Amino acid sequence: MVGLLTGIIKEIGESSVIVFTNGIGFEVFVSRPGNFLIDRTYTLYIYENIKENEITFYGFADRSEKRLFDLIIKKVNGIGAKTAMNIFRVMSKDKFINAVENGDYKAFKPVPGIGERTAKRIVIELGGELKVEEKKVESEKIKLVRSALASLGYNNEEIRKVIKDIKEEEGTVEELVKIAIKKLSNAK
Repeated sequence: MVGLLTGIIKEIGESSVIVFTNGIGFEVFVSRPGNFLIDRTYTLYIYENIKENEITFYGFADRSEKRLFDLIIKKVNGIGAKTAMNIFRVMSKDKFINAVENGDYKAFKPVPGIGERTAKRIVIELGGELKVEEKKVESEKIKLVRSALASLGYNNEEIRKVIKDIKEEEGTVEELVKIAIKKLSNAK
């Protein structure tokens, strides 16, 4: 099973990209092909959809978006990989989380393949699940940020104060460390 794919983008289509690695070009369906550049190397978290006569790859640059994708497919009856990807084509991860947490099933109206009943099911079935899932993702990132700050010589009290003000969606681990350092420098 493929979980992670690193390679050079050779083609960009309407809904997919061709990732070239080790002499093989993999077609990977992505939410926003326009975010990729040809002849650049990318790493994608892969959801492998195996059907009777085909294998389809869905790729995510962000691990937490892939986890949400997995959660949608596993927890919401009647939603497959293609429809789940349509959600991320129309909505950002944050907009999706806000819609579910606020019970806003109407936010799913522009998503192809999702009617009112399915939208209500998404909101109901994922309501409590998202909070648990997001805490897992956040704690992974935050743990790495804590570790990086400690290795730079900051004490636990300083780290604790700055960590509570950092939002996981503000960027990668490296970006969050930079944000934390800037906040720590301004606090002195």
